[in-house]
Amino acid sequence: MDGNRRWAKSRNLPTIEGHRAGVQSLKNLVKLCHRLDIEYLTVYAFSTENWKREKIELDFLFKLLAQAAIGELSSLKSQNVRVKFLGDISAFKDVNIYQDLKNLEDQTAFNTGTKLQIALNYGSIAEILNAANNIKNTLKPYQVEALDNESFSDYLYTAGIPNPDIMIRTGGDKRLSNYLLWQLAEARLVFVDTLWPDFSEKDLAGVIDLNTISS
Repeated sequence: MDGNRRWAKSRNLPTIEGHRAGVQSLKNLVKLCHRLDIEYLTVYAFSTENWKREKIELDFLFKLLAQAAIGELSSLKSQNVRVKFLGDISAFKDVNIYQDLKNLEDQTAFNTGTKLQIALNYGSIAEILNAANNIKNTLKPYQVEALDNESFSDYLYTAGIPNPDIMIRTGGDKRLSNYLLWQLAEARLVFVDTLWPDFSEKDLAGVIDLNTISS
């Protein structure tokens, strides 16, 4: 979901307003997926590299995460949305939002509508290494030898979740930036110049139509 900061800068607004607009864009997209019966939506919200940003921006992002986790719980439950976090969210214990995140995950765990996966403190290389270490620590050598693509996937953060059909990156950059490297092997990759806060129902419809035609 790229482009929040550039969106704010282009309007002479503080960076935090771009992130606030980005949250609203995500809320709109979740509602749209619900209407279109799109079963799985996975978004990249905070990477392992994002810890390098300035403290004032990080503090606001964490505050925004906590507000969304608390404030959107009722709405997500009413829409029957299930939320799952991908990545090592234990790192957020140090910034006092871990419990809010876990509560959102737990309170929506049995919902059966759109499945919303939010990648937080996520990096795909770390995910694959974590899977390899878990395999090493839990399986016998003969079991390791028997691993295939499907059984290896059971050790990823996305275990039990189908691989994406389409990956959309907003903001103009044409790279994956350490995102779902294993899971996107067969996905259609769509890169758009639209900044994330401006990504609309029309934009999503255009991507879906494009991929329907090309298939």
